[in-house]
Amino acid sequence: MTIKVKVISPEKTIWDTESEQVVLPSISGGLGILSNHAPIVSILQGGLLKRKEQNNWIPLVIYGGVAQVENNEIVVLANGVEEFKKDNSLTLAEAEKELATLSQNMEQSKSDNTTDQANQQIKQLENDIKISKARVEALTLVK
Repeated sequence: MTIKVKVISPEKTIWDTESEQVVLPSISGGLGILSNHAPIVSILQGGLLKRKEQNNWIPLVIYGGVAQVENNEIVVLANGVEEFKKDNSLTLAEAEKELATLSQNMEQSKSDNTTDQANQQIKQLENDIKISKARVEALTLVK
C-alpha cells in the first residue's frame, strides 16, 4: 500500500506523489509513516524528510514546518526546502566541510561567553548544523 505525500513550500508544491514510506524530521525525532498510520499533526524541525519509492529513498531538506497525517495522506507545510538530485551542484565533500566548519564555530561560540547574543548565535548554529547534517545525508542518498 502507498501513502499520498504532498509537500508545499512558500514558493510552490514540491511533491505531490505516492510513497511506500515517509520519514519526517519531527521535533521529537524521526517519525516514520506507513500506510494506515493513525492521524497525527506534528511540528517539524529543520532536517531531512525522505520518502521511499521502489526501494530507493528520495530526500528533501526542509527548514521546519508542520505535517498532518490522515487517511493515508501526508501534507507537509514547509518553511523552506532544498531538493537533492543526482546532478546536484553541492558535492558531498563540500557539505561535509560546511558541517565541520559549523561544528567548529559552535564549539568556539560555546567557549567564548554566555551573553544573550552568544546564546542566540548558538541557537542559530544548532539549527544550521541540523540543516547541514541533513544535506550530508541527502547527498549520500542520491549517489
